[in-house]
Amino acid sequence: MQGLQASMAELNTAQPKPMMLKGENFHFWVREVELAMDAALISTEQLHVVFTLSSLGGWAKAWAYTREVTSPVVLQPGISSFLLANYEYHQGSRFLACKQGNRGMHEYIQEMQVLAASLVRKPLPEHIKMTVFMDGLKVGPSRKQLFRVHVKTMEDGQRLTI
Repeated sequence: MQGLQASMAELNTAQPKPMMLKGENFHFWVREVELAMDAALISTEQLHVVFTLSSLGGWAKAWAYTREVTSPVVLQPGISSFLLANYEYHQGSRFLACKQGNRGMHEYIQEMQVLAASLVRKPLPEHIKMTVFMDGLKVGPSRKQLFRVHVKTMEDGQRLTI
């Protein structure tokens, strides 16, 4: 038990913020917890569960503690239930419909990157990302330049427009 308490004392230095279900990207939160666990060299399943539980907030925390979760096998599907139904479908739709509009180029590029990164299970092919990015740009010099130069990835296209 003292070994577990000593390990928990080390965890306190690398804890991410508690998960907030409104306005947060679940996949980014999971990745943040994984990176923190790697940084703290947490290797046992029991410590993974303890660390993840300490990072939860709101309804997810209440659910986990009432279920007395002790295994990652139980924890992962339960946390996934807090996602919106068809989460990745909604993110994909937002990506495909994204337009620059009245926003600046940097703001548009940042939103495109966040939306593309949120499609972790079924990422879109690069040629589709590039087509959506080009289609969403306002008519102007950046868009004309992208049509002249045939770039293969969305990142290359974004670098060219800036």
